[in-house]
Amino acid sequence: MRRGRGSIIKRGKHYSLVIDNGLDENGKRIRKWIAVNGGERDAEKQLTNYLHQQDTGLFIAPTKITLSEYLAKWLKDYAKPKLSTRSYDRYADIIKRYINPKLGRVLLHQLTPGQFQELYSEWLEKGLSNATVRYHHAVIHNALRSAVKWGIAIRNVCDAVEVPKKHRTDMQIWNEEEITKFLEFTKNSKYYELFYLALFSGMRRSELLALRWVDMVRWTPLLGQQGG
Repeated sequence: MRRGRGSIIKRGKHYSLVIDNGLDENGKRIRKWIAVNGGERDAEKQLTNYLHQQDTGLFIAPTKITLSEYLAKWLKDYAKPKLSTRSYDRYADIIKRYINPKLGRVLLHQLTPGQFQELYSEWLEKGLSNATVRYHHAVIHNALRSAVKWGIAIRNVCDAVEVPKKHRTDMQIWNEEEITKFLEFTKNSKYYELFYLALFSGMRRSELLALRWVDMVRWTPLLGQQGG
C-alpha cells in the first residue's frame, strides 16, 4: 500500500513502513525503513503520523538504539556531569535494578505508556512504596525528556503514565506518659541529655548534632530540675 511519500510493506506476518525522503546529492532516492509494532491498522496509523511529522518538521527517523543503550548514554552525558556522586549512583542503580531488566531491550522508539504502567504495577506488587515508585518514575521521565530534547525521540511516553498518589503520613506524637517512660528508660544513657533536648527544646536533628558540650551545660539547670 502506497500513500504519497510513504508505503506499507508486508513481509510474512510483519509490516514495515518505507518513508521516501527525496534524493541525495548523487540523485539516489533516500528511503527509511521502519519496523511496525502491530498489524495493518497500526501500520496505517504510524504512516499517517510519520508523514504528518515530516510535513510539520517533527519527523525523527527511528534508530536501532535500545532503552538500556540510551540510558547508558544519558547517564554518561547528562547525569554524571550534572548530579552529585550520590545522586548519580542512585540513578544508575535504579536503572540497573528496576528498569533495564524489564524494558532495557526494547527499542527506544517502540516504548509505550502501557509498558511503564505495567512496570509500575509490578513494582508496587513487589512491595515498593508509592513514594519509591514516584521517584523511579521521575528518573526515567527525566531521562526520556532528554531524549526528546536531543532529537532521539518524538515524545516522552512517560507523560501519559499514571503514577501512584502520594500517601499522607499522620504524625505520631508521644503523650506525657510515653515521654516519661522513655526518659526513665534512658536515664542512665550517655545520650540522656541529648534525648531530653530533642524532646523539649524543639530543635531539629541537624541542630542537635551540631551542639557542643558548652551548649549542653547551659541546659544543666533545666536538666537538674527534670531529674529532681
